[in-house]
Amino acid sequence: MILWSALLSGLGFGFIVAAPVGPMSLLCMNRTLRQGLSAGLATGAGIALADAFYALVTVTGFKAVSAFTAGFALPLKLLGSLFIAYLGISAWRAAGADAMPETVRSSRLYSLLSSFLLTLANPATVLGFMALAASLGGRAGSSLLLPAGIALGSFCWWLLLTLIISWISSRLTESFSRILSRTSAVFLILFSIYELCTALV
Repeated sequence: MILWSALLSGLGFGFIVAAPVGPMSLLCMNRTLRQGLSAGLATGAGIALADAFYALVTVTGFKAVSAFTAGFALPLKLLGSLFIAYLGISAWRAAGADAMPETVRSSRLYSLLSSFLLTLANPATVLGFMALAASLGGRAGSSLLLPAGIALGSFCWWLLLTLIISWISSRLTESFSRILSRTSAVFLILFSIYELCTALV
């Protein structure tokens, strides 16, 4: 029963952590609009894997990773912010032209890896997982089912989001889809500027 509690708590927490609108949500939506459902799912899967990794670090007490992310929090945040700006600019440019099928197919691994690394560049995420593990306590807080639940909950949110965006985009005109794609690209750039400012102030 305790282990099931860890799994269910992780599932709910992973869903809730993933749900707020932020740069990763915008990135996922933008890729779904530009490249289709599979690109959005690949992006969401990368985010879910990074969440699971940080949760695994939390429950196993892997101090080397925790020390690294704490020691290099500022450089990681700066690199992540700059990369989000790059993705926003790329998304703005790509919104003006139709993606070639072979380019879309080859970008799935890139979508997964880039979202995975971007999520890892935000070490503050691990603090939430530490709080969850501490609140569960004992066996539940150190169970490997906790990161498994977090990964599943996170991916459930990204699956829901990409399905909704894909359904909406299929009912929009091409010109309006491009407007939405460019709007999300602008917000990505604005998010990156905000993150850079907060990191440097």
